[in-house]
Amino acid sequence: MPQRIRNATPYYALIQGLYWAIFCLMVGFASVFLLDRGFTNGQIGLILGLSYLLSAILQPVVGSMFSRQGVRLNIAIACAYIPVAALSLAVLTLPLGRVPLAAMLAIMFTVQSMMQPSVNALHQNFEALGRPVNFGLARGVGSAAYALSSFAMGRLLTRLSPSILPGAYGAAVAALILALFLARVPSSAGQTGPEKGGASYAEILRRQPSLALFLVGVGCMFLTYSFIDNFLVQIILSIGGSSGDLGTAITLSAMTELPAMLLFARFSRRGKGVRLFMISIWFWLAKDVLTLLAPNPRVLYAVQLLNFASCAVYVPGMMDYMRHVLPQSQLLRGVTLAGTATTLGSLLATILGGWLMDAVGVRTALLVVQFFAGFGTLLLTLALSRAVKLVKTT
Repeated sequence: MPQRIRNATPYYALIQGLYWAIFCLMVGFASVFLLDRGFTNGQIGLILGLSYLLSAILQPVVGSMFSRQGVRLNIAIACAYIPVAALSLAVLTLPLGRVPLAAMLAIMFTVQSMMQPSVNALHQNFEALGRPVNFGLARGVGSAAYALSSFAMGRLLTRLSPSILPGAYGAAVAALILALFLARVPSSAGQTGPEKGGASYAEILRRQPSLALFLVGVGCMFLTYSFIDNFLVQIILSIGGSSGDLGTAITLSAMTELPAMLLFARFSRRGKGVRLFMISIWFWLAKDVLTLLAPNPRVLYAVQLLNFASCAVYVPGMMDYMRHVLPQSQLLRGVTLAGTATTLGSLLATILGGWLMDAVGVRTALLVVQFFAGFGTLLLTLALSRAVKLVKTT
């Protein structure tokens, strides 16, 4: 990036946009692609679950590596995506059996999930060079890219085979790699003070016991969120919809995120971000319950609009929460812990969800995961209420 450019928001927004377009095409349409290849719901859950398990194991390791001095976060992320580009090409062009296809997809999904905390923390590296970044706007662009990708792919899949998906996200991965290599950021975010990247994960949790409540709550909320997200096509089919409704539902949900994140950024600047985040958790629970109660796809479309006041606030809310409870040197590790919590929740969702759907049906499985959402809401409310008190005293 040229040195004369002071504001890095457009460049960082491009990176966020490409990342979430890839996420949509890979994970959002995973069930569509795998069902087309003859996999069962349980097998789809196993593939996604394996990728989430590997991501949960590797995220803290990767976060520690990327926190060290001498590591340029943009280059590290780009290098991690090079194998994904190669595997996308292989899946697109080679006649693969079920086992090698499942293994390749699990690796690709693992890298995609594993990189999310690092991509979210990358804006700190731009700001370390004195280039301000509007994180809410950039992350909102990512949501808009997710919505646009889902809409476009949903329309394409009404006329073309799901076999086009690996080519679509392979091209997006190549564009992301190029964008990351062209970025100029310093090595490792948050290198301030003698800690060189911050305390260990265990020490962070010892110093901030309420953070453990936050992480467990996040894991529970994302168990329900990931079940709905990963198996949305099955939910739509269970209420009389078709696979063509999937793209519309995803688009309606994602299109609310940009305005929500812009609004959150305004409240955050006024010191009310954590309070707004706490309120959004209850809207999140309402959205999950109403998804269960939706009798047809049209009602489900309306429920997706609640994303504006619920799930859309999570990422900027989590970043604002971490900035209040952790010092700058520990921010990347804090974000990594949150990423691990979401990944573990997603892991349980895919394993439990796939098995439950095959055993008792989609509607009953959707009912069961609501209990996790309720428990997560209570834990997050407790953790965030403590953070609100901390904000008031500073």
